[in-house]
Amino acid sequence: MSDSSMSRGSPPTPSPATASAAPPRPTGSAAGPRGAGPRTGGAGQVTAAGPAAGGGADDGLLASLAPLLTEWLPRQRWFAGKGRPISGFTLVSATELLPCTARDGAAGLLHLLVRAHQGSYADAEGDVEGDAGDEADGAPGGDAGAGADADADAGDGSAGRVDRATAGAERAEREALAKPSSASRARRPGAPEPADCYQLLLGVLPPNPHGAGPPPANRAARTEPGPAAAHAAANGAGEPVVAREAAPPRLAHALIGRPATGPLAGALLYEALADPRQAALLLERLRLPGTLGPLRFRRAPGAAIEADLTPRPLAAEQSNSSVVYGDAYILKVFRRIAPGINPDLEVALALTRTGCRRVPPPTAWFEAAGAGAPATLGLLQPYLADCADGWQYALDQLARGADFTAAAHALGQATAEVHLALARSLPTAEIGPPQIEHLTAAMSRRLDAAAGAVPALRPFRRALRGAYADLAALGDSGRAWPAQRIHGDLHLGQALRSTRDGRWSLIDFEGEPASPLAERRRLQPVVRDIAGMLRSFDYAAAVGAGGAHGGPQSAAGSREPREWARRSRAAYCAGYAAACGHDPRAEPELLRAYETDKAVYEVLYEARHRPDWLPVPLSAIRRLAGPAARDTA
Repeated sequence: MSDSSMSRGSPPTPSPATASAAPPRPTGSAAGPRGAGPRTGGAGQVTAAGPAAGGGADDGLLASLAPLLTEWLPRQRWFAGKGRPISGFTLVSATELLPCTARDGAAGLLHLLVRAHQGSYADAEGDVEGDAGDEADGAPGGDAGAGADADADAGDGSAGRVDRATAGAERAEREALAKPSSASRARRPGAPEPADCYQLLLGVLPPNPHGAGPPPANRAARTEPGPAAAHAAANGAGEPVVAREAAPPRLAHALIGRPATGPLAGALLYEALADPRQAALLLERLRLPGTLGPLRFRRAPGAAIEADLTPRPLAAEQSNSSVVYGDAYILKVFRRIAPGINPDLEVALALTRTGCRRVPPPTAWFEAAGAGAPATLGLLQPYLADCADGWQYALDQLARGADFTAAAHALGQATAEVHLALARSLPTAEIGPPQIEHLTAAMSRRLDAAAGAVPALRPFRRALRGAYADLAALGDSGRAWPAQRIHGDLHLGQALRSTRDGRWSLIDFEGEPASPLAERRRLQPVVRDIAGMLRSFDYAAAVGAGGAHGGPQSAAGSREPREWARRSRAAYCAGYAAACGHDPRAEPELLRAYETDKAVYEVLYEARHRPDWLPVPLSAIRRLAGPAARDTA
């Protein structure tokens, strides 16, 4: 890859600086003179003096940003720590992609990796459902712990041992990344704090370099809000106050605020991906790959990226942020960062090597260097402009009263082709009796936890346990199943259908973002993906029919949507069998156990977040429990 126009040398990773979420108290010269920029140490990286007394550039930067981030981060859809207060931050790295203190007032671009400390590990792990947002298809946003605990021992063989070794290394890296500094631990005694690492891209508009005096004759007069007004506007207090020229109205929704101290004192900060100029710079970095501080920009061999494409941020993202460039590319910017390759990139690279055309190939990506494996930060892929979201397509067919079975059959074929390609290109293993025992025990624990929280689930508890017992009995008899890399969060919203020829593609292979990276890379039975798609058909039927009858609650129990879902489920499984020779329905115990586990998770999610939707998974619970389901166990 070419490294033209960029420095190849990467300076040492800075010592993390820490800051309390409370308003900072500048000490000595840590903040630097008002308006002074971050101190840089080659290749655009902000240097760190560490958390020594008196502070350095990073101390002043992080301390000045902490009050703004404490207010702004929890309001972002991709922030995973909602509901737990932020107690402090640790700065992992800070890199200027564009100078942040230009004297002509031009906007800068600051890339940050920041750890947010919240609560205790017990608080975080006690959250049964995780913090995932609603997915695009209306179903809950992933399986939370559903696959993580259940499949912890799935790898059993040479490939599995390699996978476990990789997982162990990644776990050590993740724990190192999440560990607060000694200064942070000293401030908060007791259990160590979880510290999710987030990627932030901040646009920086420097304060008016002409102060209170008149602007130059060749520039229009500005009206800039004071720091208090800008901060209040950024945090939702009244109408946004926007500086003319300095902060165009189109960026009002992206305002973060003005630091009162530190190297960026008085500058106006905003979410950079909302600014077309800043988003265009990211594409240019990928078009001309190379190294900038700890950041590495890479391009796939032979890939050529068009220049000067108009960026367009997507508003529907949940756990990440995406930008479409023209109709050519889509860049996914990962927000919650962990050391190691992101499965979305890893799987796409592997499938490209096998020649599988069901998944858009990687065009370019960028990553952060660290003490261990580089962390994937963003992925650029071709944008399938002629494709319709599978969820929306299903709803459209329902609204028109059109048949969906042909499309479901083709989707089953596409899923099987991807599973076959993954088995050829990445490690495989086998799960036998010990793993099945562990898996079914974890499913039972999740059922008990959900039934304890949702009374409507309790009458079905004994029958649902029977689904897990049937699978456990097969394990006890010596049955084993293949395990491999899978999608991990498959539903209709993760499938795109070409409006030109009806061909299906699958996207978003990162798995459930709330789960640790090593768990998302575990080897699992393909039936987990299949169960996720089958549940998505149920949701589509309820939502599509409810559009004309008052919503999913009124539609979930009616016969017509149930029949639509039944036909779609059957067609999907038949299509899967046609492509790989194995019908998932041929192993009913395995399929029923995974689908039950998914439906139990959905019950808990809907009860907590969308009570009106609770009839949708409860309808599946009644079906999965069977006719003699109701009991009080």
